Amino acid sequence: MATCTSIPVVIPEDGLPTNAMIKDIVGTFLTKEWSKVDPETLVVTYNTGYANTNCVVERPRPKGDTHAEPLKVFLKINGEFDGEIEVFKDLVPDKHEEAQLCYDYGRSGLGAKLYGFFQTKDGAFGRVDEFLDARNLKPEDVEDADIRADVAKGYAAFQAMATQREKKPVETYYDTITQELAKYHKMERLKRLANEAGVGIDNIIDFDFVSRIRRITDRLNSIGGKKGWCIHDVQFMNVLVKNSPKPGESKIILIDFEFVFHNYRAFDIGGHFLQKMFQWFDDETKIANCRPYTEEEKTHFCEEYAMQWNETTGDSDTGEQVFMESELGFMLAITFEIHNMLCFMDQDDAKEPLELLGLKKLFDEFVNQYKKLGLEGQGP
Repeated sequence: MATCTSIPVVIPEDGLPTNAMIKDIVGTFLTKEWSKVDPETLVVTYNTGYANTNCVVERPRPKGDTHAEPLKVFLKINGEFDGEIEVFKDLVPDKHEEAQLCYDYGRSGLGAKLYGFFQTKDGAFGRVDEFLDARNLKPEDVEDADIRADVAKGYAAFQAMATQREKKPVETYYDTITQELAKYHKMERLKRLANEAGVGIDNIIDFDFVSRIRRITDRLNSIGGKKGWCIHDVQFMNVLVKNSPKPGESKIILIDFEFVFHNYRAFDIGGHFLQKMFQWFDDETKIANCRPYTEEEKTHFCEEYAMQWNETTGDSDTGEQVFMESELGFMLAITFEIHNMLCFMDQDDAKEPLELLGLKKLFDEFVNQYKKLGLEGQGP
C-alpha cells in the first residue's frame, strides 16, 4: 500500500528543491546507498510546468559498477494548482489515491515502480518513482502494428486493474459535464472572446451537447458498454515508448493518473483514436500533421484490447464489441475536451487562436461522427 511519509523539508517558493533536499527525500525511501550520497554530486534535470515540478535525479556510478539501488530516479512534487478542474474535484483522485494507483500499476509489472509517497513540512505532496528510459509516444508510432498492439493491451490492463479506488457511478460524471455544458450553451461572452481572437465559434456555443451526450450514453448502455478505470487525459504525451524494451515485455508505459475515475472504457479507447489528430503542446499548431487512425488500425487495436481485457477479467468480449463501444466513446472524449477548453475560456478569458482552431477541429469531428453513427436522426 502507498503510505504517506512526512519529510521535514520546505520546498522553496520557486518550486525547485535543492540538491540537499532531494537527497533527503530520495534517501528516505532508498536507504542503502542514496541516503549516503553527497548532494553536490547529484545531477538534477528539472522539468517544471504550470502545475508540478518534475525532475530526473542521477547519482554517480559507484566504483566497480555494482549497486543495490537505481542510479536514476524520477521525482515529482505537486504544486498548489495541478490542473484540477473544480467541477470534477469529487471524481478525480486526491494525491494519496493517485499515489495508490501508481503503486498498484507498478506492482502489476506494467508501470513504473513507486519507491515512495511523501508530504513535506509545508504541505506539498510528491512521489519518488522508478526512472523510465523512454520517450513520448508519437502519432506515427501507432502506425506500427507492434506498438499499436502494446498500447491497446496497456489500456485494457489498466482499465481492468484491481485497485482500492472507490468506483463512483459513471452517471456522476455525466450529470456534472452536462450541467457544465448547459451553462456554456449560448453564452455570449464566450462568443465575444473567440471573435476578438478572429476565430468564430458561435456554432459551437449554440450547439446542444447535453441531449446528444445523453443519446450517446443511452446507445452505449443498449449495446452493453463496459466500464473501467479511465485515465481521461489520453494525449500521446501520457504514453511512453521504452527506448530499450526487454524481449517479450510491453514497449509502452502509461503515465499521469491525475484524472483517473470509473467511466465507460470506450472513453479512453475512443479518446486515444481522437488524440492522434492533435498536438496540444505545440507552439505552431494544435492539429497534428498526420492522417487519423484508419478503420483497419482501429479494428486491430480493438482486437488486441479485447484479448487483454478477457485475459484480465475472464470475459469473452470480441474486437467488434470493443470497436462499437469505441465509436461512441470517441464523441464522449471530444465533449470532455470541449468542456475543458470552454471552462478555461470562461475562467481565464482565454482566447488563444491556435487553441480555438483546435476547438473547431474537435467540434467538426463530433458532428461528423454523430452523423456517421446514425444518431442525428434519432436525437436532436
